[in-house]
Amino acid sequence: MSWGNTLSTNLGRWSEVVAANASRMWSLVSTDENEQLIRSTQTLHHYVNRYFTITNRLLIIINTHFGENYSSVSADESKSIKDNCALVRETMSMILEVSKREEKKILKIIDPDLYDKIAFTGVSLKDKAAAIRDFHADKLGVFGNVFLPLVAIQLAKSDLENVKPPTEEHDLPILSLKLGDLVKSGRSITKLLCEQRSQQTDLSEDTQLVEDAISVLKPPCDAYSHIAGEVQACVKIISENI
Repeated sequence: MSWGNTLSTNLGRWSEVVAANASRMWSLVSTDENEQLIRSTQTLHHYVNRYFTITNRLLIIINTHFGENYSSVSADESKSIKDNCALVRETMSMILEVSKREEKKILKIIDPDLYDKIAFTGVSLKDKAAAIRDFHADKLGVFGNVFLPLVAIQLAKSDLENVKPPTEEHDLPILSLKLGDLVKSGRSITKLLCEQRSQQTDLSEDTQLVEDAISVLKPPCDAYSHIAGEVQACVKIISENI
C-alpha cells in the first residue's frame, strides 16, 4: 500500500471517529435537554395540582367552621392548564366571597378592640384565643362554631385575591396544552408545542416556555399555601388554648 493510500485510509478512519464522537456528544446533550424538559413539565404539573390541594384544604376549613357543604375540586387531565386554573380561580373567589360575607356579619356586632385582636398578626395566639372565647361567650355562640370569626376574618383580610393562578393575565403557549400532556415524553411535548405554534422549536426553547409558566405560577402558589397554612395553624393552636 502506498504512502498516499495509507494517509487516505487513516484520514477516513479519523473522520469516522470524529463523527462518532460528535454523534455521542450530541446524543448526550439531547438526552440532558430532554431530561431537563421533562423535569420542568413535571414541576409545572405539580404546581397546578398543588393549587387544587390547597383549595381543597380551605374548602374543608370553610365546611367545618362555616357549616357549609362545598364539594372538593379536582384537576382534569383532559382539560387545558388554563381551564384547570380557571376552576381554581373561581373556587378561590367563592371562598373569599363567603369569608367576606361572614366577616360583614361579625363587624356588625363585634367590639372593635376584639376585632383587632383577632385580625392583626402582631397579637399573640394566646390573646387571640381569649378574644375569640370572649366574643363567643358574649354573643352566646350566635355564629355556632367558635372558630368561624377567626377563619372568616383571617381569610377576608388575607391576600387571597392576589394569589390566584394568574393565567388570565399571561398569554403563554404552554397553558393551552392539556394538563395530562405535561406527563408525556419530552419528544411528545416538543411535537405538541410545534403544532401549537406552527413553527419548529428545539428542546431548550420548549424548556424555557415551561419555565416561564412555572415562574408565573410558583410565587402565588407558594403564597397561597402560606395563607392556608396560617389559618390551619391558628385554628389548631388556638383550639388548645380555649
